[in-house]
Amino acid sequence: MTDLHPEIRAVLDRSAIQSYAQGHVHVGEVITEIAGERAYVGIPATALLDAHARCGDDKVARARLDVLVHLPGARTLDLTAETAGRVAGTVAFTGGDLARSHAIWAALEHSAAYLTAEPQESTRLVADDRIIIVPAGDA
Repeated sequence: MTDLHPEIRAVLDRSAIQSYAQGHVHVGEVITEIAGERAYVGIPATALLDAHARCGDDKVARARLDVLVHLPGARTLDLTAETAGRVAGTVAFTGGDLARSHAIWAALEHSAAYLTAEPQESTRLVADDRIIIVPAGDA
């Protein structure tokens, strides 16, 4: 594991990030487990942006998102000029959902597990055995 090429073992989509923001422990448990193996959970920047936007005025949820990106074992995955063209290849398969496209692309790019509360939205693109379902509502 290096800072230049971190080992990403799992990727959170917007719904998993929101699950964490709502206080569910499942995402944190996965991050802790992966960090213990000296690897990372990837947080796509576009999915983080979408989760922040959906939190609205919920200050507690926004604070949890600020904590999430600083957890040991969490790594923000930026959308760069170099990756934008490659991520764009998944947009047509997500109905134009840029946050989901970035998360799916990142999971495929890193051969990582895909954490989501909306598995039905991703099964065409991510193998069932790579999807980890987290709760969307009360856990």
